[in-house]
Amino acid sequence: MFKRSLSGRVSLILDQNERQLLRNLFNQSLELLEKDDVQQHDDPLMQLMNMDGPTEISSDQALARLFPDAYHDDDEASGDFRRYTEPDLRRAKLENVRVVLDVLDDDQPKVQLTPAQVQAWLLALNDLRLILGTRIGIGEDNENFDSVDESDDEEIAEDANPGLYLYDYLTYLQEMLIQAI
Repeated sequence: MFKRSLSGRVSLILDQNERQLLRNLFNQSLELLEKDDVQQHDDPLMQLMNMDGPTEISSDQALARLFPDAYHDDDEASGDFRRYTEPDLRRAKLENVRVVLDVLDDDQPKVQLTPAQVQAWLLALNDLRLILGTRIGIGEDNENFDSVDESDDEEIAEDANPGLYLYDYLTYLQEMLIQAI
């Protein structure tokens, strides 16, 4: 969990199991973001000017959630916007995940984070929640989301989706980080 010290520094305190779970989840996030199903433009000038991004929304629902359409009613404007912005957004998201993984690779139970690392954690946790939420069927309207609340019932329902537990855990971590900053 995240804690703020009296000096204002944010620390991350995780046991080995939490660290391994998060490493696994963020590695999956990294693989998804690195997946290059985008066709590169043949024109070297377009590549040099970083104008060779995709023009269509990804068929992968999680990637479509991370890189949504900017203009729902104008396919051409949406394609142009995506072409010019998605490559940089993808690189930024990848960098955030790599920063998080570097922190998780430090096997100390308590790690003091720099302000840049705190920002990377905040953004990467949000992206990971979006990815997981999409995978387990939580949409923007949260229609399919029944939060796991063990205080209401002594026994955990057998049919509960294990992804909901992960989603709740990531939500808890994000909340702790926001409170710490």
